Amino acid sequence: MQARREALLGFIEAYLFRFYVIPDIPVACLVLSTGFLSFRSWMSGMLKAAATSWTIFFGLLLIMLGNGLQMVLLGIRSSDAGFSNVATGLIMAGYYLGLFVGSISIPQILNNVGHVRVFGAMSAIASAAVLVHAALADPLIWAIMRILTGFSFAGMFIVCESWLNDQSTNKTRGQILSLYMIVTMAGIAGGQLMISLGSETGVELFLLASILVSLSVVPILISVGVAPEFSAPERISLRRIFQISPLAVIGLTLNGMSISMIFGMGAVYGKSIGMNSSEISFFIAAPVIGGMLLQYPVGRLSDRFDRRGVILGVSAMASATLFLAWHFGLGQFGLLLICMAIFGGFLFPMYSLCIAHANDFLTPSQMVSVASGLVMMSGAGAVIGSPLAALSLEYLGVGSFFPLLASTQIVTAVFVIIRMAKRRAVPTAAQGPFVAIPEVSSSVAVALNPEAEWVMSEEQADDAEDPLKDNPYIS
Repeated sequence: MQARREALLGFIEAYLFRFYVIPDIPVACLVLSTGFLSFRSWMSGMLKAAATSWTIFFGLLLIMLGNGLQMVLLGIRSSDAGFSNVATGLIMAGYYLGLFVGSISIPQILNNVGHVRVFGAMSAIASAAVLVHAALADPLIWAIMRILTGFSFAGMFIVCESWLNDQSTNKTRGQILSLYMIVTMAGIAGGQLMISLGSETGVELFLLASILVSLSVVPILISVGVAPEFSAPERISLRRIFQISPLAVIGLTLNGMSISMIFGMGAVYGKSIGMNSSEISFFIAAPVIGGMLLQYPVGRLSDRFDRRGVILGVSAMASATLFLAWHFGLGQFGLLLICMAIFGGFLFPMYSLCIAHANDFLTPSQMVSVASGLVMMSGAGAVIGSPLAALSLEYLGVGSFFPLLASTQIVTAVFVIIRMAKRRAVPTAAQGPFVAIPEVSSSVAVALNPEAEWVMSEEQADDAEDPLKDNPYIS
């Protein structure tokens, strides 16, 4: 039955792509009914997944609302406080440095004191750090607070993801991961748009961000049952990961840099060209909304063709969109937002595309450990991105922001071409399915990939130590 359904969908899709229009009513009805049934099935699975874990998702939503609000607020207030662009870049990089350090050290803390205590402690630290920003306008103190914020957010992400892992089954992991993607991206965008709820100079927005983070602990801690068993994924050396997929390593590093430039210095750029707070919030939220809309269409495309070709096309289109946005200012704000949304639609899927490309060379037992290392590379790129953008704004001027962003995409595209010349493609039939993974997640979230195996047998662990063993696509 499943094979017949897939064949029917394939025929309909091919028919539509060939003729571009639906020539008669019966075919139109068939397409609409098939699409409706697929959407209803997807929504049914999503709602079931939400019903079993809604408190965790609600807590995550509050966390991401507070996170998104801070991203915009600190960028705006740092300019108002007279901080230099370089100082602001280092402050914003502190968050990603904290995430990076936290993702390494939190699992050990989690094993020592447990999920509930870690989540409560991390929530308290993150909430207090927001208030310190409001009380003391000093670049060094702000940088330290951002490091603490990133560290505590890493802890909360890991706790939530391990609980989601524990509550999911093989049938629901895909839906839970999809819902996780929607909640986190919607939370970030929603938080960024909340900037208009407070005054330009008051403390109300800092208080609101602190309240949101503080409240996130309530729905989770009053509803979760026994804390799950937790073990951090083993990491494979960077040298091994680079042998498996150089493109995934370089692509994720550059992707982390780009995202950090947007979230870290996007508000500073907007302030520099005369945007008000509301306009800045839309400017930074537009890429996130675009990423939500194009994540799955791009992923579906990558399942049908050589994934490297899709990565090449996505990076080329992202850079072209940025050069177009470069010519728009406040006078064409609507066009600028459209360009930013399209850019985000190409930028954010890159994270999942690179992980999916690496997974094409791996067995299920190797995916989590390799992805753990790849997430580290994205984090390392994010630490570099904000200071690099700050240096560019400080010494090359505000007009260098978009070309710098575009350069990361151009380098990605060039590297894809080099890799396509050096290694043959994995046949499309041998590729695994694209799985959308949130950029804000830790490596624990990768275990929600339905294709991955979290628990490894002794024999599989030996294979994970040598992921190149008997792989026909790696020379």
